[in-house]
Amino acid sequence: MKSILVIGAGKFGTHLALDLYKLGNEVMLVDRDETKINEVSHLVTAAEIGDYTVKSNLEALGISDFDNIFVCTSDFKSSLVIIDYLKELGASSIIAKAASELHERFLLKNGADKVIYPERDFAFTTAVEYSNRKIFDFIKLSDDTGIYEIETPDKWCSHTLVSLDVRRKHNVSVLASKSNGRVTAINSADYMFKKDEHIYVMGTPKDISKLTK
Repeated sequence: MKSILVIGAGKFGTHLALDLYKLGNEVMLVDRDETKINEVSHLVTAAEIGDYTVKSNLEALGISDFDNIFVCTSDFKSSLVIIDYLKELGASSIIAKAASELHERFLLKNGADKVIYPERDFAFTTAVEYSNRKIFDFIKLSDDTGIYEIETPDKWCSHTLVSLDVRRKHNVSVLASKSNGRVTAINSADYMFKKDEHIYVMGTPKDISKLTK
């Protein structure tokens, strides 16, 4: 369990705070909008109303006590000011939400430890998923690697992972299988692939495209 501060109760910040709380973390959500805070205050550990572009208001939260701080305000100037103050106050981990690539660059330059760009990442994930009828889900790991949920290739059925020599021949790693909605990790080289199941594989778009042709 972590102690987490979420600054900004917009749609993304609110959903993030609620999900973090559901996962068992202690979550404080703060925003200058009283209406937004009042709507969700009972759904997180704590919630405060205030202008957090003011350093003294941030300081009053006890910034050094939080394991992670998410800056989810979309306003360009406000997010940079908040991050600058957070660094001064000894924040150990700052994750900021970007609204554009330019915003992302400035957030990193100003001291954010990591930047998330939900709109871009979701758009890319959607594009990958709907560009190939044999891809059912996708998780981006880096610019050139992801985890893909795909149909088990027909030629793999009734053969084992080791006999197919998947990693050498296809340059992908098989991580898990999915059948009847249940995902099971594949930990044995003797795993035998079956029809009517999906598999999760890690690789590059190019290699996955070859595999699913």
